[in-house]
Amino acid sequence: MAPPATVWQRQIFGLILAWWTTAAVAIQPVPMAENLAADGKKAHAARQPIVVLFSRTPCGWCDKARREHLNAMATQATASPGGALFRQVDLDSNARLIDFAGRRTSHRAFAGMHNAKMTPTLMFFADDGRELASAIVGYRLPEFYGTLIEDAIEDSRHRLRNGAK
Repeated sequence: MAPPATVWQRQIFGLILAWWTTAAVAIQPVPMAENLAADGKKAHAARQPIVVLFSRTPCGWCDKARREHLNAMATQATASPGGALFRQVDLDSNARLIDFAGRRTSHRAFAGMHNAKMTPTLMFFADDGRELASAIVGYRLPEFYGTLIEDAIEDSRHRLRNGAK
């Protein structure tokens, strides 16, 4: 029989492992954009902005932004009534995409239409594709990056509530 301290340590380790595993599974990656017109309908019904991450592969700064901020924000925002809808567009991909107007395009062409050249770039859209807040270009000031995103989402929500065009 193991001494009580060893049993206690095993129980604590088991709890920590269970919590860590659950937390890791709960956070989902930012979904790739497929149909922004359908996403726009969802966002309109929920009165939420759509946050589009323009990224590329490989992009270390994009990976860092996703890992440290965006994946968790997207997961949390989806569950929150006042949140935002997050999608991802790959600048170098010819993957099919339906834009906000329902037109067929590609990730690459959509990024070009929005002049997204540097990565990561975050843009904040209304359901119809109108830009609601200033884009966040690059991964600057990592300690304030989350706050910059939250502020832009809040500005976007404000514009949606007030019907700004």
